[in-house]
Amino acid sequence: MTDTPITGGCACGAIRYASTAEPTFSLICQCRQCQRATGAGHAAALVLPADAVTVTGEVRFFDQQADSGNTVSRGFCPTCGSPMLNRNSGYPQSLYVHAATLDDPGGFRPETVVFRSAAQPWDHVDPDLT
Repeated sequence: MTDTPITGGCACGAIRYASTAEPTFSLICQCRQCQRATGAGHAAALVLPADAVTVTGEVRFFDQQADSGNTVSRGFCPTCGSPMLNRNSGYPQSLYVHAATLDDPGGFRPETVVFRSAAQPWDHVDPDLT
């Protein structure tokens, strides 16, 4: 557990989340679904134990089938449209929180890059990340 809660929310403030659990890992995903969901070259996320996260406000979900065959549920704010968090049917114990929604996003440190093969040529991430 961390002494300082991990907190964040959407652009309009209608959704807030908090967790006192440490992230299990952090990542950058360059798959096409994440590119479309974020409107950028990748999604940056930290993974938290789902049972340690409290979410207030209405989160709407859009379900997609991932390349793995799992269902990815992309949560967003229905008021401002901010992408907030994701769930993956293959990892029901985890909640993926978009790093840019953190109250202190400067502390985010990605540990790995996934689906690098789908990276756009203009989206440069740290080549030292595996």
